[in-house]
Amino acid sequence: MIEWLLDLDTLQFGAEGVRLGFERPLPGWAWLMIVVGAIALAGWSYTKMTGSRSGRGTLAVLRAALLILLAVLIAGPKLARVDESVERDWVLVLVDRSASMTIPDVQNNGGPRVTREAQLSEALRDAWPAFKEIANERTVVWLGFDSGAFDLESGQSLRLGEPDGQATALGAALDQALARAAARPLSSVVLITDGRSVDSPTRSALRRLRAERVPVHAVALGSPDPVGDIAIRSVDAPRAAFAGDVTPVRVDLDTLGAAPDQPVTVRLVDNATGLVLDERRVEPGDLDDLVTLTHKAERAGDASWSVEAIPDGADLVADNNRVDFSLELVDRPLRVLYIDGYPRWEQRFLRNLLLREASILSSGLMLAADRRYTQEGDIELTTLPGSPEDWEEFDVVIIGDVRPDVLRIEQLEQLRDHVATRGAGLLWIGGEASTPSRWFDTELGDLLPFNRNGADGTRLIDPFVMSPTADADRLGVLRLSEDPTDPWPSVLDDPSTGWSTFYYGQAIDPEGVKPTADVLAEATSIVTGDRTPIALTMRYGAGRSVYIATDELWRYRYGRAEVLYERFWVPLIRMLGRESLSRSGRALVFEATPTRAIVERPVRLRLELLDQSLIDVAPREIRVTLERVEQAGDPVTGGATTVEVTLKRDADDPRVYLTSWQPPAPGVWTARPDDPLLASAVSEEGVTERIEVSLPQDELRRPETDHHALAALASETGGVVVTPAAAASLTDLFPNRKLRVLSERAESLWDTPLAMILILLLVTSEWVGRRLLKFV
Repeated sequence: MIEWLLDLDTLQFGAEGVRLGFERPLPGWAWLMIVVGAIALAGWSYTKMTGSRSGRGTLAVLRAALLILLAVLIAGPKLARVDESVERDWVLVLVDRSASMTIPDVQNNGGPRVTREAQLSEALRDAWPAFKEIANERTVVWLGFDSGAFDLESGQSLRLGEPDGQATALGAALDQALARAAARPLSSVVLITDGRSVDSPTRSALRRLRAERVPVHAVALGSPDPVGDIAIRSVDAPRAAFAGDVTPVRVDLDTLGAAPDQPVTVRLVDNATGLVLDERRVEPGDLDDLVTLTHKAERAGDASWSVEAIPDGADLVADNNRVDFSLELVDRPLRVLYIDGYPRWEQRFLRNLLLREASILSSGLMLAADRRYTQEGDIELTTLPGSPEDWEEFDVVIIGDVRPDVLRIEQLEQLRDHVATRGAGLLWIGGEASTPSRWFDTELGDLLPFNRNGADGTRLIDPFVMSPTADADRLGVLRLSEDPTDPWPSVLDDPSTGWSTFYYGQAIDPEGVKPTADVLAEATSIVTGDRTPIALTMRYGAGRSVYIATDELWRYRYGRAEVLYERFWVPLIRMLGRESLSRSGRALVFEATPTRAIVERPVRLRLELLDQSLIDVAPREIRVTLERVEQAGDPVTGGATTVEVTLKRDADDPRVYLTSWQPPAPGVWTARPDDPLLASAVSEEGVTERIEVSLPQDELRRPETDHHALAALASETGGVVVTPAAAASLTDLFPNRKLRVLSERAESLWDTPLAMILILLLVTSEWVGRRLLKFV
């Protein structure tokens, strides 16, 4: 009955700990004033009423009781009980799950190096009982992180998953972890990581950690001392080459982390057979230099080659030590047109060399000023090339010491376009009469690798010897020796032989050499020792030009007969003809630059129409489809795997279409023109570009640890840094941040049945009493 009258649900009247209270409590003097005031007001209200004194007194008592009851109900009477509970404090444990965990830089008791992931697994296995024990009293939250934080499954054991994160953002992960523990009593934060991160802890996170006195402890994974790694930064190889030709492959090595102190063997490998085609040994001090590998492939067809960098000792990241590429080997003779103005020794010997070389088909023309000519060679010409189609018959054009006016302006323009658009090669051989002095103001003047101030045909004063530069080795030319480690015989630098000394050469001022030109060889004066460029090369559009500022290479024949002479000229001519192979007979050329790109950084897509039938019906724009190729081990990045972009026609050249594309995700992408007008040509020629895209903060680009950053964070927050073997000891350092929480359970009494009954009883009693007193 009492519980019904008081409308009680959870509390019992008279139970232990249950007490009467008020929602709006008043001090004792206030209650005294209320009682006195109620009695005074009630007594005053009945002083003038007729009736017996005892009757009026009784009514006054009833009214005073009602007033006091109303005051009590307004104060909010309640039954309340205070409960006490303890809220556990939290421990956040963040475990690094980025790809840097796969780096094997941990020395395992003098044995072979193991990965940081193996070190992490061993540390967690040893520390798991200690963390399991504190989980009985604390809330331990296990989080993995790479570019952000995420939950790890923890029960009887911890399930880490594969370490495949492509970037580590420790600052962002720490912010997300602290957000998880918002409004919670936080004891400590434990970081199990190598310390390498693309960002730092934010100021707001550090302020909270310091304000709440939360220490950040770190378990430092990986080697404390930087361990270097060898990687292949890029491989520059031709898209096509002649079968039987020496094909150069230029390799740019990259040193990641600390500078390695071990030699590296760079190999060129045939993927089909596994044979090593060429190899070079690179010493630690030469790792910044380009490495040129060469191979003379005899069989035509599509070839798949790879470059491998193999350090003598252990290597941190094996995935960045190999680059695959493909090229087309063409079995057809190189087609050369040789134009000169008069007989000279160089002209005679070079002409004979072209006729003798089985891999070259040539036509030699001796042009007079009146455009009459004499012809020798394998290819019979009835007239000089007079149209773009005529020039397309030749991969390389050699211009000797001939006047430019033997060719019409239209022919000069066609030859220039043949080099720029078809990738043909142009070889200049300087002379005393016309080359280069008369050519600067012609349509071919732009193809000279120097300006008028750089060379005007002035003769060098002193005799000299020739020696190649590093650019010649990079391009795989001027290798006159059979020894690949010493491509230039030392005897050629010795003027005492007589036959290695040149007496005619043109003076070229290095200040006048064009910025895009490379010096292939230098002339060294045998009198003063001064050096000046004597052979230069320059890219021009899709092709290349080479200028030889002497016509006395024939002197090498006196030393080694035809051997040195052939080794000088044939690879040089073949290098010039190599670019035309990738365009010869093609309807279009599609290129992506660079082919190894970074996410959200521009990749240039260029399509050039070479077939006149396509040019005549060319649209204003061409659609290209880019598709991401799913490969095993790729990180899950989300986003689109197929993208379409539009190439716009170039305002300066209607045959060319251009655009820029920013890769949205890492991986291997293929780009393919997807226009109905080009469908046949694209299908027949297999026009597809392969683009490898990586993240800008790729984990494997910076393999070294950063334990200093972990030490700085721990010091700033009052934490410590321990080795993986001592991870279990951290549980003794966690401060007790448990909270004693007092909670009150209450049930109000002012809106209960008892309150209503008392009010009605008092009001009714007073009303009845007034009626009785009136009739007495």
